[in-house]
Amino acid sequence: MKDDILMKNRMLNDNQYAAVHMPLGPVMVIAGPGSGKTFVITERVYHMIHALGCNPRNILVITFTKAAAEEMKIRYHQKDGLHQVAFGTFHSIFYRILRNSNPNRYALERLLQEDKKRQIIEKIYAGMDVSDDYEDFVEVFLSHLTLMQNQLIQPRFYNPDGLSKELFLAVYQAYENFKERQGLFDFDDMLTHTYYLLQNDPNVLKFYQAKYKHILIDEFQDINCVQFEIIKLLAGHKPDLFVVGDDDQSIYQFRGAKPEFLLSFEEYFKPVKKVILDVNYRSTENILRYSNNLIGYNTIRYEKRMLAHQGTGPNPNILYCKDSNDQAEMLLQEIFKLQKQNVPLHECAIIYRTNVQARPIIEALRKAQLPFVIKDACATLYDQWMTKDILTYLHLAKDRGNAELGMQIINRPSRYISKVALQEAAAKGGDFLNTLTRLASLNQSQHDRVEELIFHLQRLANLPLKEAVPYIRHIIGYEHYMLDYAKYRKIPSEGLIELLEELEESAKAYKTVEEWEESLIAVAQSIRQSMKDKSHVGISLSTMHSAKGLEFKAVFLIDIVDGIVPHNKSLGEIQLEEERRLFYVGLTRAKAYLYLMIPKERHQKKTENSPFVLEMLHPKVVLKEGEKVKHKIYGKGIIEKVDGPKATIRFNTTRKVVDYTYCIKHHLLYREEENV
Repeated sequence: MKDDILMKNRMLNDNQYAAVHMPLGPVMVIAGPGSGKTFVITERVYHMIHALGCNPRNILVITFTKAAAEEMKIRYHQKDGLHQVAFGTFHSIFYRILRNSNPNRYALERLLQEDKKRQIIEKIYAGMDVSDDYEDFVEVFLSHLTLMQNQLIQPRFYNPDGLSKELFLAVYQAYENFKERQGLFDFDDMLTHTYYLLQNDPNVLKFYQAKYKHILIDEFQDINCVQFEIIKLLAGHKPDLFVVGDDDQSIYQFRGAKPEFLLSFEEYFKPVKKVILDVNYRSTENILRYSNNLIGYNTIRYEKRMLAHQGTGPNPNILYCKDSNDQAEMLLQEIFKLQKQNVPLHECAIIYRTNVQARPIIEALRKAQLPFVIKDACATLYDQWMTKDILTYLHLAKDRGNAELGMQIINRPSRYISKVALQEAAAKGGDFLNTLTRLASLNQSQHDRVEELIFHLQRLANLPLKEAVPYIRHIIGYEHYMLDYAKYRKIPSEGLIELLEELEESAKAYKTVEEWEESLIAVAQSIRQSMKDKSHVGISLSTMHSAKGLEFKAVFLIDIVDGIVPHNKSLGEIQLEEERRLFYVGLTRAKAYLYLMIPKERHQKKTENSPFVLEMLHPKVVLKEGEKVKHKIYGKGIIEKVDGPKATIRFNTTRKVVDYTYCIKHHLLYREEENV
């Protein structure tokens, strides 16, 4: 058609054109970062209606976020002016199905908002007579509840990490009973209830299969089990599914999302037509060279290499700095340079692996009076329960008679003082700790521990702040308490220790506990205000997870050291591949300027470069049997056998088995004709 020729020549590249013009049926579009997937989906809808004769009322377009659904809807309406196509998120579409099936049961006023849900769980847990003491129980419980439901696992078969299964089941059942009594439902129920409705009611399923004959799904790599099963039900035996996603950007495994659903799409829906969108319209060639090299080391993926449309661009910068504070100062200097090059602040982003890394950056931005925007809700350093404990120790050192402060930390670390004894001492009034030592109910060991605490508090009161925090941590034994807590919870201790180290680092800049606490509160308020004021413009601060889908002219990736990137909690090969995808997402947010910042030490400990740095600089090379190579130590050789990452190489009359991936990475091994 003439219109199609114009569209191809003026707007679509060859692969985009092929995707848009596919016949009806299962179509899988692998869309790399910046490849125009939203544009392709809207053009596909237009083509389906005007060239393939599809009724717009039978077309359903699903996205993962409300903002993405609105953007796509607006783009399509601007192009075509038709309003019959259904655009929405998984939750909004499935909620419509539930509400239409039972308007009273699923009335909007019966929906439990997340803050109310949290309050209910807190109340249930507080009312339970359990010996388990979980500081962050609600947060951990809710994450497991969502993960269990997203994976359609029956509660009795679910084994939560870092949480007692018995306690999890007890709170879960109490929560379900509460919802049942009150006739309420939550956001997780929108998915599971829709699945069971469609699975168990053939009439409802038949109605929606007829209504949504054509389904298009964006960000398909982020789909979880319950969403995938619902889509399979809706698609039926003659599916017209057009899915767009990128297996290299699947980073939400902790929510139940798996790249396997995209990678296995061809097994579920046959025959599938596949198109790869490999032209990146966002990033320069030099940025893509780094990101392509990196992601090439993953094995669970569709093979592809993104091509740059924007030209070569400047080389990415690898900047070494002394520590976190030096990193923050160096980062500010680079931002000032970018401003002189007319790069606006809102086109700059600072991206990190975990929220705790943002603290020195935020403090530096506040001092420099540079505006910033926090992209994702996060618990600030001040909000952490261990911060409250450390501050309590410092305040108690100056007010040892305070019963409320004393009761909070008396058993952190454990001094084996019962709640009955604490309440008895508090009721007597006077100096709380001294009163506690005079209780007849305390045995000698308990008495000695309280006396020891009083001694430590007397010393603590006379220490400068920079010495006081490590004194609490190491001499009083708070770190040992944290390690015991992690062991009891069966969770990794590294994250808790990292927070303690960050607290100690933060306190060094202040003379008094009052100044330090005031600063922690000010930073927390700045973050909350940034989250609250959606119109605020400034430098974007974001975790790698929350940066997905965004783009900036200049991107700073901080703390690119082993243990952070990849994170030390991700030890298995599957987790390592997700960490690599996560870093890949961070790299590909940059349009023109990319900065990788590597502190030589963190928390007064030497660091090692992230192994991903070498991978970015050197593409993965797979050697084959019969290839001629040169080794810096062994000389010329020929590959006799390849077994995974190892190769048997004959060097003259000797044979060596070498880890060739390691040798290539460290510049020891080359193909004979080139430096690999």
